[in-house]
Order: sequence, then C-alpha cells, then structure tokens
Amino acid sequence: MTFRARPANLRQHEAIAIEHEGQRYKIGLGRQIACNGSCGGHYRFTPVVEVFLNGQKVNSPIDVLVSDAAILMSMLIQYGCPPADIFHAMKRNPDGSPASPLGRAAAYLVEEQ
Repeated sequence: MTFRARPANLRQHEAIAIEHEGQRYKIGLGRQIACNGSCGGHYRFTPVVEVFLNGQKVNSPIDVLVSDAAILMSMLIQYGCPPADIFHAMKRNPDGSPASPLGRAAAYLVEEQ
C-alpha cells in the first residue's frame, strides 16, 4: 500500500501569475520548510508538495475545474508520483508547449528539478 506524505502545517508559498489562451490564472506552489537539527536561522525549502491553481473569476466553471485538477496533482505528488511523469502525461500544443494552465503549472515543477 502506498502512503501519502502529508505536508507540514507550516509551508512556504510561491505565487505565479500566468496568462493562458487569453485567460489569467494564479499558480500557487507550496514547499515545506526544512531544517536539519539546529538551523541557526538557515532554512531550506523542499521540492513542491502542493499545487494551487485559480482562474481569474472565482467559482466560474473554469476556476472550479483547474482548482480541482490542481488538488489532484497535489495528491499525486504527495503519493510519490514524480512531477516529470505528471508533466509528460499532459496534452501539448503542436509546438510542444503545454495545452492547459495545469500543464503550465506542471512545467514549473519540472523546471525546478
């Protein structure tokens, strides 16, 4: 059985504003704050453990869909699915760019590695 690595309550959050096909979105990337023993004020951040995605208009159909999809992406990550596998499974435009705002969020996960 696979177990979920639940994120700690205290996390760093990075917000990124993007535009995809004429629509604006906010991508939120959550990372855990890590300290090995005595940090002396020096902390490091883990790879992304959760993803948030919101459309420009709150509770619009597209906002609900991308938000739910980001929750599923977060669950995949927390259950151990490599971000590169998530990114490579998503649809692409003919030029190879991500076809969806969720694909753009997945691209950020892969770029950071």
